[in-house]
Amino acid sequence: MKRSVVIAIAFTIVLFGLLIIPLDGDIDNTFVFFLGRFHPIILHLPIGGLMVLLLMEIINRFRPEMNLDAACNILLWFSVISILPTISLGFLLASSGSYEDELLNFHKWLGWFTALICIWLVVFRQKKSNKSTGLSRLYYFFLSINVVLLSLAGHYGGYLTHGEDYLTKYMPSAMKTFLRIDNMDDEYLVINTVMDSSSKEALYYKNNIRPIVETYCFECHGTEKQKGDMRLDTLHWNMMNGRDAERWHAALNVINLGEMPPKKKPQLKDEERQKLVSWLSDNLKKAAIAKRKDNNSVMRRLTKVQYTKSLNELLGVSVNFGDVLPSDGKSKMGFSNNGNILQTSSLHIDYYQKIAREALDKAIVFGSKPQSKRYKVTLGKNISCGNSGAEFGGYQTAPVNNEDLVVEILDNQGNTLGSTSESEQDSFKQIKNKIGIGMRGSASNRYNIVNEGMVLNSALPAKEVTPKSWQGPSPNLKLLIKEDFPRTGDFAFRVEASKGFHSAAIERLIDLRNDQPATLSSKTINIVAKDLQYSNDFVLKNKHWLMPKDVAKYVQTKFTYHIPKSGIYQIDLIHPYVSDDAMPSYRMSLLGRKKEGVIGKRINMDVTLKKEKEITTPVTLVYLSEGEHQGFIGGKFFVGFSHIAITPLPEDDPLPKTLEEEALKDNSTYTDINPSIQVFAGSRTDDGMDYKTFSEPKYVTASLGQVQTFEFTGRLENLPIPLGSDDVSGDLANIFTVGLWNNHLVKESSLKGPPLLIKSVEFEAPYYPNWPPKSHTNIFFNSPNKTDAETYAKEVISQFMQRAFRRPVDSVELNRYLSFWKNIKNDFDRFEDGVKEVLIAVLCSPNFIYLYEPEIPELKETEDQFYLASQLSYFLWNSPPDQTLTDLAESGDLHGELSEQIDRMIDSPKISELVNSFTYEWLRLDRHKSMDVDVEAYEDFTRFVKEDMFKETYHFVQYVLKNNLSIMNFIDSDFAMLNQNLAEFYGIEGVKGNEFRPVSLPENQKRGGLLSQGSFLSGHSDGVQAHPIKRAVWLKEKILGDHPPPPPPNVPELDPETPGFENLTLKEQLFLHRNKVSCMDCHRKIDPFGVVFENYDAVGRFRLTAKDKPIDVKSILPDGTEVVGIQGIKEYILALKKENFTKSLVENLFAYALGRDIGFADEEEINNIVEEVIDDDYRFKTVIEQIVLSPSFYKKEQSWFNKIAGK
Repeated sequence: MKRSVVIAIAFTIVLFGLLIIPLDGDIDNTFVFFLGRFHPIILHLPIGGLMVLLLMEIINRFRPEMNLDAACNILLWFSVISILPTISLGFLLASSGSYEDELLNFHKWLGWFTALICIWLVVFRQKKSNKSTGLSRLYYFFLSINVVLLSLAGHYGGYLTHGEDYLTKYMPSAMKTFLRIDNMDDEYLVINTVMDSSSKEALYYKNNIRPIVETYCFECHGTEKQKGDMRLDTLHWNMMNGRDAERWHAALNVINLGEMPPKKKPQLKDEERQKLVSWLSDNLKKAAIAKRKDNNSVMRRLTKVQYTKSLNELLGVSVNFGDVLPSDGKSKMGFSNNGNILQTSSLHIDYYQKIAREALDKAIVFGSKPQSKRYKVTLGKNISCGNSGAEFGGYQTAPVNNEDLVVEILDNQGNTLGSTSESEQDSFKQIKNKIGIGMRGSASNRYNIVNEGMVLNSALPAKEVTPKSWQGPSPNLKLLIKEDFPRTGDFAFRVEASKGFHSAAIERLIDLRNDQPATLSSKTINIVAKDLQYSNDFVLKNKHWLMPKDVAKYVQTKFTYHIPKSGIYQIDLIHPYVSDDAMPSYRMSLLGRKKEGVIGKRINMDVTLKKEKEITTPVTLVYLSEGEHQGFIGGKFFVGFSHIAITPLPEDDPLPKTLEEEALKDNSTYTDINPSIQVFAGSRTDDGMDYKTFSEPKYVTASLGQVQTFEFTGRLENLPIPLGSDDVSGDLANIFTVGLWNNHLVKESSLKGPPLLIKSVEFEAPYYPNWPPKSHTNIFFNSPNKTDAETYAKEVISQFMQRAFRRPVDSVELNRYLSFWKNIKNDFDRFEDGVKEVLIAVLCSPNFIYLYEPEIPELKETEDQFYLASQLSYFLWNSPPDQTLTDLAESGDLHGELSEQIDRMIDSPKISELVNSFTYEWLRLDRHKSMDVDVEAYEDFTRFVKEDMFKETYHFVQYVLKNNLSIMNFIDSDFAMLNQNLAEFYGIEGVKGNEFRPVSLPENQKRGGLLSQGSFLSGHSDGVQAHPIKRAVWLKEKILGDHPPPPPPNVPELDPETPGFENLTLKEQLFLHRNKVSCMDCHRKIDPFGVVFENYDAVGRFRLTAKDKPIDVKSILPDGTEVVGIQGIKEYILALKKENFTKSLVENLFAYALGRDIGFADEEEINNIVEEVIDDDYRFKTVIEQIVLSPSFYKKEQSWFNKIAGK
């Protein structure tokens, strides 16, 4: 007995030791896997032993005279001794990580507990004295349990090895019906027959087809070579049950196009071609019918965007909740809404739970309306005594004097809060001293404080180099709030504004017209550093350079100077060389304390200047009046200086007259043009600001003397605002920025644009126009049953579930959630908190996170149409169905009114969700987003131009759709969608204002269609010059639907070391590359399509020369057609490739709509859609309508997801 217990304990320790073996595939030892393969061989020993043991114990219990005790004891020991190696080898086999996790988990634990009970049965058996004792009954009970566990373990083991339908696959149909098992034979056309090599079909392939393929194809697509990434010698003949139908389809395409075999290779005889094509076509047709059945069951999780919009519309909270989720992958066709790649990881599940709780916490409110933080700052010249309001310092700072602003703290009604006690007065003052106006990043000659407020000239975008590009366009006005602001909730930003005027002030800074130091003369005024009186913050180095003792500290010294004659002067700073690591900078004020006389910059010094004794940096031009002046110089990271040179312009310099002409031009040019306001918000950073725009720009039409009040709203969580933290401290930490600029963007500093006058700015957060907010009342609505907790809870949960699941819910579903509420309601003090826990569960349900599909084919027509409503809405709007779609689905009328609903949905502003999302992925605009353009070569390619290129494409596609124009406009059109900023960049005149609108194009503009838009041309360059191969591949893939094969391995790149390479045009470079043997075949088919784009540079502007040579855009296409430039390729497509483009667009939109990539099985359906589109003059709406009406879009078959998840 003692020995049995010791052995049982030892074996149990071994079992627990097995649990430390990782089953995730981390073990990389083939010998371990070799041993594991013996698991299915020896597992029959313990299974047989335990099964026979149970039978013998039953016999022994009822026929004790047979004396089977000894035999049972031996059999039990045999089972124990054999089960331990069986379990051990099973763990070794599972360690390969090659099995489905959930099934493996069941199998593992069932087998492990079977072994554990089996081991201890030895002890139980020896302790039982006779069959009447309790211990004896316990032994028989555990033996029976052990056999049950063993059976289940074997069942799941069979699942792992043979699949879930192993037992039911060939079950008679009558038995399946009786047992309520899905009859898959009825659902799919093809039964998975054994793919043996002796069938009639296999022998036909072997004797008739393979010899043809072997003779003509294997040389280039076999073991040695796989041209075009195509290998044919390994393809299986059975296209219905095998996995090679797509590859056979690709082979048939190239045969039909005459591309295979190549012209220089032996050609198929007519009889051989007919036999091969006939065999391929017949088998592909059969495979397509089978595949179409399978295509109807794609499981689709909501994308990040769809999930966010679903939560936003359900709760009425506009936070970008999905931003924290893992990024959605891209399918082979490039779409992120593809059901096959939208996997749900454990990380997703964790985030869904956290997001659901966070979202409901934001939606549900309690108590009375909270007091908002509401601050207003009014601007005007010397309108206060300067005893409140902050002047924030820091690197390149430009605060507005607190004498020129008034800070007010307002209540919820907008009334100024007054202080009634000394302590309250001190508290208000402390808050006000944390609020100010900043102009960092704004040239001082582009804004001005006047009696009426602040005048802002049109914003001039900064060159995309740091730090100026981080500071926003010039000028931009920022309301700065330190610490005392909320971090969450809706907010309102209000602006009082009117049209402005150009200041009549004479003394002002003027932008430099060139970056050259002034020529010194006898009239030059020198401010010598060693002659100044300076503080202990400075040190005079070598009796010459006035340098800061601590470069990281803000320092400043005063100087005075006398101007003998009013006029324009150039200011030059003479300073030493300082490495770029030290961030050498200066801040200079030339007009005393006037902010309009301040200029500060960081100096970028090339390392080649290191040996220079002194360096002269031009600072600015300035208009100075006759007399004494006071100035200041210094700043943080101050570079130091020896002297400042103030040099008057020569008398014959044309600049004064030019400035007069510019002023006259400004006044006449912008008389009838309104300024506009673009708002932004974010955080103040060391070098600039981290900001995002919010809300759409608004035009200011009020004349001077009148005031318009504008209200812009946003959500704080969606903006890069400072995060509250006790670890962050300092005078310039935790500063929230909300501001604006005059959005009539200009390209040159000499252009002032239509002036904008800002009288005041106001910030309010959290912002609640109504209380309780709609987010709360949408959930906890008014009801006569509100006092009856159980009835009201049922109403609230039922309505929320229907909106979340986008369909009706039945009583079984509802009762499950109600039972949950009943179980937890007493754990919470407030009714709403208990209900909230249930709503969190609803938001974590697959019915919310996945697109709803009908559960069974026999559902009512109305039930099925809720799926259609969701499918349609997420296709066209990327969001849940609205009330109209839901009502039509409920009445069963949606399918009958599809055409009307498609028109209604296209006319909705929400159609931009389809346009933007589909266009971005179809046209690969992500490449434009990620492209780093050489801003030294293209200085005016700013972030605003880049963003407007996106908008140009989006607005163009949307205009074609909304006006139901021909899709051939995508190839060429007589209009472009432009605003002033982009039109000026392209060199197109006569476009005024920020809004995009159709602009008629003369023939010489070459801007019609998608092929000449900046988003494509810039995204398919290398940032320095045009890239013809990228553009050619894009054209073939996205426009013509012809996917070039990937380059073979080790293909040489364009070699810039080739003598004279830098002087070659792109066409000449491609000629060199194409003549290399490894590149020749593919590039002959690609390069001609890229050469036609060479007139467009890296940022998409048209040009006629490159590298001082005329550009030759004449090209001979692979089919022998000669085309000239972009217009030639457009005419070629419109004349010969209309159907190719139509099919390419249909295929991409079809894949996007269905949430899966297309295959050969969709060919017939796509061809039918293409025919309908052609018959309706290629109208864009027809494409969408025919996709929605296609059988694949509106399907009724049960998906496997619903079979598993159910309701």
